[in-house]
Amino acid sequence: MNSNAKEKKLRILVDAREFVPDRFTGIGRVLKGLTYALANNEAAEAVALAAYDKDLIPAEIRNSEKVIVEEISRSFLLSEKRLSSLTRKGFDVFISPYPKLPLFGCHCKSIHIIHDILDLTHPAYRRRFKVLFDEYRLKRALRKADLTWYDSTWSLKETKKYAGFAGKNPRVRYPGIDEKFRPEKSDNENRVLEKYNLDPGYILVVGNGLPHKNLGVLLSIAKELERRLVFMGVPPDNQGYWMKKFPQASAVWIKHAAEEELPPLMQAAFCLAQPSTAEGYGYPPLEAMACGTPAVVSNIPVLVETTGGNALSAPPDDLSAWLNSFRKLEDNSTYSLLVEKGLKWVEPLQGDRAWEGYLSDIKELLERN
Repeated sequence: MNSNAKEKKLRILVDAREFVPDRFTGIGRVLKGLTYALANNEAAEAVALAAYDKDLIPAEIRNSEKVIVEEISRSFLLSEKRLSSLTRKGFDVFISPYPKLPLFGCHCKSIHIIHDILDLTHPAYRRRFKVLFDEYRLKRALRKADLTWYDSTWSLKETKKYAGFAGKNPRVRYPGIDEKFRPEKSDNENRVLEKYNLDPGYILVVGNGLPHKNLGVLLSIAKELERRLVFMGVPPDNQGYWMKKFPQASAVWIKHAAEEELPPLMQAAFCLAQPSTAEGYGYPPLEAMACGTPAVVSNIPVLVETTGGNALSAPPDDLSAWLNSFRKLEDNSTYSLLVEKGLKWVEPLQGDRAWEGYLSDIKELLERN
């Protein structure tokens, strides 16, 4: 999205409601990386963030001279009305990090992002009362949005299979990884490990612990593992669910870690495990690879795609295969090879170039109209 003196500077509006206390989701990661790239691009005049509270926006974004914060109500209907109203304020494009667009209409060019549609398709969630409403909003956004970004080819295919179409202008763009995930040890590693009473060399699992995260496959083999299991990001209710199902399994449960604590936690891990039965992208394995920590993932299509086959994999329900994968990593040559392959794989996903495709799509969209 290069510019010259004759080109119009862009005014961009972003739905930033994903910035909330004590929760840093995959959607939040995309939102942070993309917003930072937009704010640092010379073609942008202003990037307005519609957020609940300006103090919840990461400081490196909030302090940019191009960023404007439009605080909105936490009420669902009032926030939706406010978003719709803001799209009338002379913005060139509105970006939603969700499958949906503002409920009361979008009055400028629009882009939305589909990470996954698990809340509509996964057996554990599709019986929710809200499913019909969410389905309506997804299909409406697919028809209305000028551009639909997908985190993976798998997400695009699943959406097309479910909704019958993938949008007017679908594109697959792999989200970037924050550059703080790197192999060089963090200065605060010892402090972080001491805070959580950890010694290096554990098996780390990052995620909210919902049913599709499939933590049971690891808890089932916990007694046979030579290394400690550490589950990070699992809220108390979800911890209780798994502890009740596997009362004899030994593990460390961390409800929440601050964003700056994630790199040292990954750097100190023996490996990262992601045994999910379904995902839309899979940030943790890629972040671990960037830290020089190998990953073991479910051999589901999306994780094979996004890790590029550079992680060990096992069927989500095969206990022996998971145990054997962890044992393979105990071999130094296997471990070193996976570290090397992982670092090479994630290299294009780090820094400014990771977001170049997104910026180029915006430029193309606005030049075409």
